[in-house]
Amino acid sequence: MKTTAILILAAGEASRMGRIKQNLPYLETTLLGHAITQAKQTQAQHVYCVLGAQEEAIKAEIKQEVSFIINEAWEEGLGASIAAGVKALRSKKYNQILIMLGDQPLITAAYLNKLIDKAKEQPETCVASGYKNKKGVPAIFPESYFDALEKLSGDQGAKALLNSDRSVIALNAEDLLQDIDTPEDYEHLLKK
Repeated sequence: MKTTAILILAAGEASRMGRIKQNLPYLETTLLGHAITQAKQTQAQHVYCVLGAQEEAIKAEIKQEVSFIINEAWEEGLGASIAAGVKALRSKKYNQILIMLGDQPLITAAYLNKLIDKAKEQPETCVASGYKNKKGVPAIFPESYFDALEKLSGDQGAKALLNSDRSVIALNAEDLLQDIDTPEDYEHLLKK
């Protein structure tokens, strides 16, 4: 059976937000807490969360059971967080890793399960979220991608990897991929 781990990226310092974005109230929890709840409601075997900046303050707000991976090089950006997360999970023998962001609150467990189901149909192919003719995360990466993910650095994340490989399958996520980066984004979210 294919085993899937979900890796939630939440290590940044949210400089554009001006406060700890991961801890902003959202629904019955926080932005990050909501992402963890959605991930834990999927068919994935385990959920991990990559933290860096403000790690203790964020951990203090998390009420769910979740395993943390600390990215000491969080200032390097998203790529460094992905690399740290994948490196930590390599020894656990997962067949695939679903990478998602902690600041995309419209992503649901149902959507994440669609990605997982599609990955079951195409186990050697990467399944990404499609929007505006681009591919991004949330995305599921099979084991064959782990080496490339572990080599990521800087703030580029996996976008270049997802968009350079023509075999990557993209599910339409146009309405779901709203990042919460600024106070205006957050205000807009709360009005929905």
